[in-house]
Amino acid sequence: MVNARGDLEHEEILFHTPGRLAGALPYALQVAGLGLAHPGQEPVRKRYHDHVLLLALAGQGRVETGGAVHVVEPGQVLWLDTSRPYAHGASGAEPWRYLWMGLRGTGLDALYGLLDVSRRPLFRPEPAHDLKTVFREVCALAGNPAPEADARANAAVAALLAVLAGARDGGLSGLQHSPQIARIAELLRQDLARAWTIEDLARLAGLSASQLFRAFKAASGSTPMSYLRQERIAEARRLLTATSDPVAVIARRCGYGDPYHFSRDFRRLTGTTPTLLRRSTGF
Repeated sequence: MVNARGDLEHEEILFHTPGRLAGALPYALQVAGLGLAHPGQEPVRKRYHDHVLLLALAGQGRVETGGAVHVVEPGQVLWLDTSRPYAHGASGAEPWRYLWMGLRGTGLDALYGLLDVSRRPLFRPEPAHDLKTVFREVCALAGNPAPEADARANAAVAALLAVLAGARDGGLSGLQHSPQIARIAELLRQDLARAWTIEDLARLAGLSASQLFRAFKAASGSTPMSYLRQERIAEARRLLTATSDPVAVIARRCGYGDPYHFSRDFRRLTGTTPTLLRRSTGF
């Protein structure tokens, strides 16, 4: 709840029920809200399979993720994959106030990897971007049953992700400024089932293997094989939740001939197994 001055007085959680258009859109809004953490309060550790974007409004936050501790300042955006271990709460003597949204979508896993979020979960966008308005709009849409709510939420989320990508050195902006590497990334996305090698990619790029490795890392923040793995698991996650195809078939379509290797990579990147993810979605 927000008072007349715009200050957050207490927590509010708004769950969203996707409408008939949601399945055709890239991002699925699950929940959004207003958060308030008090000093000494038990940190939030709940494990879901959502990507959570959080905008710090006031006070200081403290987040533990990826084996590191980060302090969240007002104006910063925190990105968490809640399928991975994490904890966040207030830091210092003042309450920590924030807006947040929980999302699912086939491109979020890949973008998470490209922007190196597991190691660098904090973003500081330029003050010119009015992210508070974007977050408040998504919060309002979370409680809106209107048919167009999902489309409007997708537009808001896409704009937010563009701002985050622009705020991060390298990442997608690096790919956009390196057409040669962008072409290689697109070839990988178009044929996930192929048994790609560094030598294949280097030949297509007209580079040596070591040159390709360095160029891809500089442009995207990831190695070619790590990028391919992220894309494969993102597509597998989509197929597991959108189809009833057998897990082994999905694994092959995503470039994994060995089900054990597929399950190991899937768990490493998502925090759950293919079977458990599918069970949680009703298949």
